[in-house]
Amino acid sequence: MRPLNQSTDYAIRMILYLAKTACTVPSSKLSAAIGVSPRYLLQIGAKLRDAGLISVTYGTTGGYSLVKAPEKISLFEVIKVMEGSTQIKLPENKQVEFRLLDAAYAHINQIVVTFLKTTTIDQLIS
Repeated sequence: MRPLNQSTDYAIRMILYLAKTACTVPSSKLSAAIGVSPRYLLQIGAKLRDAGLISVTYGTTGGYSLVKAPEKISLFEVIKVMEGSTQIKLPENKQVEFRLLDAAYAHINQIVVTFLKTTTIDQLIS
């Protein structure tokens, strides 16, 4: 798997923090807790909101909160929202003697995807 984008790491941190607190968290507190600027938090939050993972409320009592229960959110889901894919991106081997690598790469990719799909946010905060 290619390295995760920094925004994906922040998104995972955001989901984890919201799961731990289990309440609405003001954006200023959330951005400080996960180490991201308030402006960047808005961009990440918008993607997660559009994917139905979090809700955003405005006003003096507003902030971010989870829409889904932590046990219903997998790492795969968060990564797919942020990255668009969880596939290992490697070139196909044209030489016959290296074509077995393609099968090995596909197998590794399936192991990674299975792990990400079965690892929930709830497991990470327990």
